Amino acid sequence: MDKQQHLNQLFQLAQQDQVIQSFDQTKDRFISSVSTPSVNKTKTKQVFTKKWMIMLATVSTISISLFLLWNKGETNKTKQQTEKAGVTGVISQNKAEIPEPNPTEKKQGHVANPKPAPFLATIQELVTELPFTSGNTNSEAEGENSSDRKVASIRPMDDIPYQFPILTEEEITITKKKKKAMLKALVKHDKNAYAYIPSGTFDYNGKQVSVQAFYMGIGEVTNFEYRTFLFDLIIQGRKDEFLKAKPDQSAWSKELKGGGNAYTEHYFSHKAYDDFPVVNITREGAELYCKWLSQEVRKSIGDEKQEQYNDVRLPLRVEWVKAASNEGKQLPYPWNGQYRRNSDGMYQANFTHDIVKDQVDTTGFYKIKYDNSDITAPSKSFWPNALGIYNLSGNAAEMVYEGMERTDPGTAGGSWRSSGDDIKIYAPDPNKGIVDAKPTIGFRVVSTYLIVYKK
Repeated sequence: MDKQQHLNQLFQLAQQDQVIQSFDQTKDRFISSVSTPSVNKTKTKQVFTKKWMIMLATVSTISISLFLLWNKGETNKTKQQTEKAGVTGVISQNKAEIPEPNPTEKKQGHVANPKPAPFLATIQELVTELPFTSGNTNSEAEGENSSDRKVASIRPMDDIPYQFPILTEEEITITKKKKKAMLKALVKHDKNAYAYIPSGTFDYNGKQVSVQAFYMGIGEVTNFEYRTFLFDLIIQGRKDEFLKAKPDQSAWSKELKGGGNAYTEHYFSHKAYDDFPVVNITREGAELYCKWLSQEVRKSIGDEKQEQYNDVRLPLRVEWVKAASNEGKQLPYPWNGQYRRNSDGMYQANFTHDIVKDQVDTTGFYKIKYDNSDITAPSKSFWPNALGIYNLSGNAAEMVYEGMERTDPGTAGGSWRSSGDDIKIYAPDPNKGIVDAKPTIGFRVVSTYLIVYKK
């Protein structure tokens, strides 16, 4: 029989037994028996022994039972609290690990974003060094499933040194080859990379402004071009500049409210996005890119031709407007006409949506017409303007300087998150003064070509 059941039976028997004498009466008899003559001791002793033993057994049984019941209750309570805490912890952990769905993932794309293919072995090795992704993707070493992989911040802890990427021989070869092609295109002003904007005076928002001739990149700077810049810094041992210029891929999660993990992991590092505009870089990072490209061009052309080239830089807003509007001839967008669709009904830029104010859906909200791209589109996509420049409206908001002093940061053209009105050439700038990394901001470069006449 179980010990607990045995105690319970004793307790029930004790409760059913009628108490013949109270404890006080027994106590009085005991005291009196001590002080009375020996004639009554035998009788008193018999009464005391019988009654006292019954009473003592009853009290002991009750005490033990109560103690065991109380102890069991505390044990169950502690167990329930532990189980409850454990369940809460699991729920909290699961909630933290499962990101909210990306609100842009359901959009249909005019230029379909390629789904990331498996990484090449060399690329995978690079990713695990944490140069551009937000965490170590080698989950198998930790015994985790890929779906349960935890993503850590790319920003190094104060007590943990940053792990710089270790480039393979193949990556070094690819970097040098791409760098050579980039420098050659700039030196020769290749029409597949740069558009010539002639000097002249044009109407700049109601004012007549004269602008010197310059060359502008026909596409926004791509991930491949920017990655070449960063890898070349590693090759040259310029690690301080690398740390300042590397992209902050965690910004995807901030922009998409906890979603965008695929973009965090792959957008900058995977070859499928090589031709897409680089985003999530700071203003300082873009300026370092321009400085690097200027220095490397001068190294490649030699001392005799250096004076023929000015520095590569970010455009002034007036230069950007001149190029976007074809010297004021195309407004309010960089294409002919005031409509965002062409004659075939296709959108001419990558932006978020248009609200159809005269149509309401069944839920009572305005209907939304989405554009034809998921997030960003390739830098050279949709259709170029009259000067041969792509994506001046939408895609990535492009860094500009507000004035000649080049101290006032701003952006022009709107982004893939902008509305149809916000991608107009003269639309208000929502990023005025912003120098931090954002998934909506990229850049393109300009350079002024000086013609030197020989005597």
